[in-house]
Amino acid sequence: MEIIIESIKSVGLIAITAYPLTRYSMLRRSLSMILSMGDKVKLAIIFGVLSILANASGTEVFNGALLSSRVTGPVIGGLIAGPFVGVASGVIGGIHRYTLGGFTAIPDLFSTVIGGIVGGLFYRYYGENRFSFLKACFAGIAAGLLEIIFIAVFAKPSILAFTLIGWISPANLIVNALGIGIFVSILKNVQYSQYSIGASYAEIATAIAQRTLPVVKGELDARSAQEIVDIIFDVADFGAVSITDGIKVLAFRGAGNDHHNPGTLILQNMDELSNQEVGIANSRLEISCPHKECPLDSVIVVALGCGDERVGNLEVYKIRDVIHPPDVKLVTGIAELLSSQLYIARLRQKEQLLSKAEYDALRSQINPHFLFNSLSVIKLLIRTDPAKAQNLILALASFFRKTLKTVDDIIPFAEEIKCIEFYLTIQQARFGDRLNVEIMLEPECMEIPFPAFALQPLVENSMNHGLSSIKGVLNLVLTARIIDNKLIVKVEDNGVGIPQEVIEAVKKNKVLSRMGVGLTNINRRLKSIFGKNYLFILENRTPGASAEIHIPAIALKGGK
Repeated sequence: MEIIIESIKSVGLIAITAYPLTRYSMLRRSLSMILSMGDKVKLAIIFGVLSILANASGTEVFNGALLSSRVTGPVIGGLIAGPFVGVASGVIGGIHRYTLGGFTAIPDLFSTVIGGIVGGLFYRYYGENRFSFLKACFAGIAAGLLEIIFIAVFAKPSILAFTLIGWISPANLIVNALGIGIFVSILKNVQYSQYSIGASYAEIATAIAQRTLPVVKGELDARSAQEIVDIIFDVADFGAVSITDGIKVLAFRGAGNDHHNPGTLILQNMDELSNQEVGIANSRLEISCPHKECPLDSVIVVALGCGDERVGNLEVYKIRDVIHPPDVKLVTGIAELLSSQLYIARLRQKEQLLSKAEYDALRSQINPHFLFNSLSVIKLLIRTDPAKAQNLILALASFFRKTLKTVDDIIPFAEEIKCIEFYLTIQQARFGDRLNVEIMLEPECMEIPFPAFALQPLVENSMNHGLSSIKGVLNLVLTARIIDNKLIVKVEDNGVGIPQEVIEAVKKNKVLSRMGVGLTNINRRLKSIFGKNYLFILENRTPGASAEIHIPAIALKGGK
């Protein structure tokens, strides 16, 4: 019983050191298997000292033989940090045991080193799955059995060796194995707590994505980078956050901001890390900041991309801690979200530029085509009806004044209607009784922001298809009303209708060789401005066709 109690005391000394050791960053790095050689040397010394403490607190049985848990330190060192730490700590503890003398000094020296090798082999074989109570106990039992074998083979006289084995080995073997298992279980709980933090990282990434969405505009400049950095720093618990363009710092927030300033060149080691898909530095030495008082201890560098183009790097720093696997997942997730937002924003910019180009092209098409036809009508009326010709000239001048003056993509619906009225005034003078126009507008519609020149192609399309194909009167009806907070504008006619292939092409945002860009351009512009919150409906009826635009009946951001 006394032997068991002494074994428990000895192992207890090892086990109670587990939690304090978890506060050291190098031990946390060992949990993620990302140790530097400096870390390994320090851990070898720590577990070697634990083995020495076990020797010092051990109980002498007889003839200098010690009952101690010296082998547990090297086994644990090898198990959590690899063969180098296991062997080196075993050598430290083994040499100390040898200096104490006794007939088991030599086998105890060898068995202590072998214990470190056993732990290192478990590290190699099981890798990240090595933190198991049963695996640790099994490693302790294996090391304990080897210790028994070494005593039986090398300790002299043999009768004392076997007496010692029979007296202390069973209890010492079991208690040491349990002590190693307990130590590893404590480390496993620390590792689990690190990984459990990752459960909240999805929420953090989502919150960052929501707050950065209105900030990302397609180009990563100093202003937008600083806004993004501020958001990440405020939401996530990091020591510092930075965004660089690969050459200089665009934005920085957090510890070390007295010398990590926007506009300064990135550190040489940061340049090397940025060449990797995910760059990680887990020590100040690896970060290589020349400022001696820099508080940053570790960093993860992840690329920010826009399509196939790398536009910068996201750097996240920690203080008095290392980069853990959950940190890698969080930061890479944030970088991927930001990269997606940059790509989408750039696509949106291109789409808006395309829409603007088509809008300008549409204006240039309207003016010459309409001008020549209108001048032809006025030329005929000058002799037959000068007063009417004069009114048409005024109407034509007003129309072109409106179209040329309008530079905004969004205008009040009332201004769009004025342009249409001038246009129809001239067309009615041109076609006379062949054109019958009816306009019915609700007053509430007039101040609703509306895409400029969106009605012109619809009205012109009705006239082109109607007047050229029917012998009677073309009835053109223009209505606007508000239903369920939607502005619904409809253009109807009794012509021959719109070719079905044209309707299908507009739905797919395509332009056929036999059709103009007007109808498709309307659909593209509406999509660019309103996203999914619009409808553009082209339908054939018997007789005629109908075109409808449904947009929100509220003021647009940036609308005029």
